[in-house]
Amino acid sequence: MPTRTNTIPADLTALPLVDEEESRQFVLVVGGHRARMEYDRTPDRIFLTHLLVPPAIEGHDVAAVLTEKVLTWVESRNMKLVPYCPYVKTYLRRHTAWQKLLVKGVQL
Repeated sequence: MPTRTNTIPADLTALPLVDEEESRQFVLVVGGHRARMEYDRTPDRIFLTHLLVPPAIEGHDVAAVLTEKVLTWVESRNMKLVPYCPYVKTYLRRHTAWQKLLVKGVQL
């Protein structure tokens, strides 16, 4: 049985963010593993619902890089954000500059 490469790139920020619209998820492929951020969206809002980082790539800041890339994507499309995912809520509390994307009235 073939084994997966567990090589984690030194610069995760250089990896492309893939928007898989049909399955409503953003994907970041790291060392052959797929980290995913699930979402729902309307034309002007995005609801980030769940983040999944495979155990093989945990502990390498994959969740933070994926979240940052998704927030950059949201901002570039002038959308507003509703975070349901606990990780994203925590990230926004720690990185307050991104709170400008929140739908008015959303509490973290």
